[in-house]
Amino acid sequence: MRQLPSQLSRRSFVAAGACATVASLGVLAGCATETAAAPEPKEEAPESAPEPASEPAADLADTGEENVIYIVDRLVAKPGEGKAVLDDFMANMKPLIEGAGWRFKRATVAPAMWLDTDSNIIEIEWTMGDIVQEAWAYSSGTRYNPEYVQWWTDIRDRLVSNDRVYSAPEGYMEVLNNV
Repeated sequence: MRQLPSQLSRRSFVAAGACATVASLGVLAGCATETAAAPEPKEEAPESAPEPASEPAADLADTGEENVIYIVDRLVAKPGEGKAVLDDFMANMKPLIEGAGWRFKRATVAPAMWLDTDSNIIEIEWTMGDIVQEAWAYSSGTRYNPEYVQWWTDIRDRLVSNDRVYSAPEGYMEVLNNV
């Protein structure tokens, strides 16, 4: 296994990989956004004929509901800073991220009480529908936005750590891996 140079952080490595993935997917922009044609209307069977049992959907990715990317921002606040960090995030960062195209799903706090002598873990969940369009929109809408950059700079002193995780439903993996 090849060792990474010590000056290359895990975050930089992941960011470079995400950019490369999004750039690769840009060539395939049509594959993630194609929709199936509307089904032909069926002729109704006579009332006396029994209705055939419906079979479960073979491919969840066809529904469109499963073609999303889930993002979780995990902020570990310094002791006593949990509520202030969450309030600041919701007031200042949430509108910037939503403006860049992601959809807010929910925010959760663990443990389920504000701590003065220990850290709260705040998880903010987002969804991104179209990996190609929305990843680029988010990247260009935040990376060079001075408000976004300044917020992360200012909040750094109030956090123990922060991380962002991207995930996708298993049914969407075939599309995402078809590069």
